[in-house]
Amino acid sequence: MKNRVTFLIITSKTGAQRRFSISKKLIYCIIILLILLLGSGIIGAWKYRVNVSLKKKSLLLEAEKGQLEAIARTVKDIKSEETAIRKLLGLENVEEKKEAP
Repeated sequence: MKNRVTFLIITSKTGAQRRFSISKKLIYCIIILLILLLGSGIIGAWKYRVNVSLKKKSLLLEAEKGQLEAIARTVKDIKSEETAIRKLLGLENVEEKKEAP
């Protein structure tokens, strides 16, 4: 009986007694299991919170990427219009002559 823990349950209405015993090794295993479950739950909650914050950052970066792509398209359109206007005004040849020497 040294390696066992005995529990005595007495009901209040009938006064019936129930007695059972559990091995100390089983109690220790249950305690270790509960600690592991609690630890994994805490780590899981922390990782979930990190994941949510990373998703928010990802959405923000995607929005900024879309804005930068729109700006890049606008700059490309402006450069093509500038080239067309330079050709129209005859400034394209003057620029090439200045860059050549």
